[in-house]
Amino acid sequence: MRFGLGLGRAAVAAVVLCGVGLAVGLAPRAEKPAAALPAAEGEWKIDSVHSSIIFRILHQNAAYFYGRFNDLGGTVSWDDANPSAASFNVEIKTGSVDSKNAARDKHLRSASFFNTEQFPTATFTSTSVKPAGENTVEVTGDFTLNGVTKPVTAKVEKTGQGKGQRGEVIGFETVFTLRRSDFGITFMPGGLGDDVKIFASFEAGRP
Repeated sequence: MRFGLGLGRAAVAAVVLCGVGLAVGLAPRAEKPAAALPAAEGEWKIDSVHSSIIFRILHQNAAYFYGRFNDLGGTVSWDDANPSAASFNVEIKTGSVDSKNAARDKHLRSASFFNTEQFPTATFTSTSVKPAGENTVEVTGDFTLNGVTKPVTAKVEKTGQGKGQRGEVIGFETVFTLRRSDFGITFMPGGLGDDVKIFASFEAGRP
């Protein structure tokens, strides 16, 4: 048994065409590719809120303890086309040390450790930069802590570049190790390791 809808060929064709038109109208439009960001160059200002400096030290030869500094700033000069011309200038407020314990933080601010009353800032100023791979440079500079300045060399990676709420932003990250005794911090030599690993990640925007 056949059931007919009573539609002629012209009517059927019209229905099909309407259906195709409706499908096309409902289909999502192809997104235009995002415009590429311009090559990074010039000076950038470090954003303390979106940057991190974390330190790690061995406690009682048993476990690694992690702390951080909450207040930092500085500038980065960068040119994608000429990484060797880059410069890094970082300032850390040593009084912003944060170990998750108020009594320990007070001790860390004392003359036994960071002596923040006499030396309220630690600084790094690059003296040379050379390419060390894709998006990576080897940076040498002067690191000053506790009134002592020593040369430090570390590999720094450009981790990315994007658009923030306040404009264009750029990011860098590095990991390196210092010996605290090199900077006159020798308290509790048997209970605290001499090597301190530093993890630093900086996000910076246009000044």
